Amino acid sequence: MPKNKNVQKELVRIMRRTGIPPELIYAYEQTGILVMEEGYKSLSAEDRAEYDAAIDAYRTRHRQ
Repeated sequence: MPKNKNVQKELVRIMRRTGIPPELIYAYEQTGILVMEEGYKSLSAEDRAEYDAAIDAYRTRHRQ
């Protein structure tokens, strides 16, 4: 996650504006991991588990 909170806020704003699914935005905010499909495949098992858990948490809260 960017150390500069303004950079992080701007990135999240752009992600929302461009239509990135909210669960992926939430996962980024929680983990600092921002990946596309190909990048996801190259994450370590630990990072994938953390990222997936954040998505699951979002979906549980929002009942998707």
